[in-house]
Parts: sequence; C-alpha cells; structure tokens
Amino acid sequence: MAYFYDEPSHTFNEYLLIPGYTSAECTPDKVSLKTPLVKFKKGEESAISINIPLVSAIMQSVSNDTMAIALAKEGGISFIYGSQSIADEAAMVRRVKKHKAGYVTSDSNIRPDQTLEEVLALKEKTGHS
Repeated sequence: MAYFYDEPSHTFNEYLLIPGYTSAECTPDKVSLKTPLVKFKKGEESAISINIPLVSAIMQSVSNDTMAIALAKEGGISFIYGSQSIADEAAMVRRVKKHKAGYVTSDSNIRPDQTLEEVLALKEKTGHS
C-alpha cells in the first residue's frame, strides 16, 4: 500500500548553506551525532542508536565486507546487503567478524586468582589503573 506524505518534499538544491555561519543556537553541547539503528516514529527517539555518525547505506555498491571493516576501525557500523545468495552473505559476514577491529592486545591483564600485591605491582610497573 502506498503512503502519501502531507509535507512537501525537498531536494538538495532547495537548501543554501552559508559558509562559516554559526548561530547562537548551534553550540557544541546541542549538537548530536547520534545515528538511529532502528525504525522510529516522527517526534519520537530511536530505541537503539549509536553516538557516532558512521553508518553505511544498505546498497550493493556501498556496503560490502571491505566497507564494514573500514567503518569498524573508526567505530562505525555497516549493514551487509541482502540481495545476494545466503552463502555469499554469510561469507561476507564471516570475513567482517574475523577482523578484530576493537580489540587491543594488553600486557597488563589480571586473573581472578592473583593477589592484591601482584595487582599493585603490575599497576606500578605499567602505570595502568
């Protein structure tokens, strides 16, 4: 079923951006870089969102495993397109998951069985808290 919007639509040519213009209402504390990840109604806030603006479009020419890995390195997210075979889609997801973008190797991990003395010595040695 078709949905008809009551508001007029706009194109990019209808907007004029003034270079270097900042109004009193545009302050860093009022700027939101949130990106909604789920559908939500007009006037409501998305139930799930991320605080970064890096999300790729669900398009075959845009979102592939290479783009997903590149965005993950920057803290973003990519949606793998579904207009491909299930095997190809699974292979693409597998390649992205194999890449560990957010993991940092550490020389200062502790175990539950370590004593407080050992933890404090490690803190002194590495400077980590």
